[in-house]
Amino acid sequence: MLKRKNNLWLILSVLLCFGLACNLGDQTDEANKFVGEANTLISQSNEKTLKANALFTELLGSLSAVDNLEAHKKNNKAKFDELIGLYEQIEKSGSEVVTKFESASKLKVGEQYKKYLDAKLLELKKRVESDKTSAPFVKSFLETKDVDKVNKLIDDYNAKTEADSREADELMKKADLIAKENPDKIK
Repeated sequence: MLKRKNNLWLILSVLLCFGLACNLGDQTDEANKFVGEANTLISQSNEKTLKANALFTELLGSLSAVDNLEAHKKNNKAKFDELIGLYEQIEKSGSEVVTKFESASKLKVGEQYKKYLDAKLLELKKRVESDKTSAPFVKSFLETKDVDKVNKLIDDYNAKTEADSREADELMKKADLIAKENPDKIK
């Protein structure tokens, strides 16, 4: 009888340790912490993006109405510098967000949460790739004197950012769908 009791305790101890080990292996809380930090960075970056978009529209939105392009660049140099600075800050924030999501995606989490993190990571990488083109675009715009080259530069930039945005939006929809279909697993 004593031997059976010892075996029962041994089996219960093994099961308890196994159960604890399984729970210790799940890192969802840690992943959620990274995602929360990333969301904070995204909120801060969104404010800068709104400001950059308004400044971009002010400076480049109605170039056809500008009589003297070089005078426009010179008269608005401080604003162009501010725009470049904002774009560089947005790019840096975006890279930090990607790092947070990469860290979260490497953790042991449920399958659906992993799919969500992977889709979100691809979306964010695409957005950062697009953000990386903005400051160099403005710098090139300021350096380019030929109107035809300026127009080509603008057309190329618009085409690239629109394509990147469409691709990122599709990835965002995929991540959102995963989250919507798994509300109990993705918070």
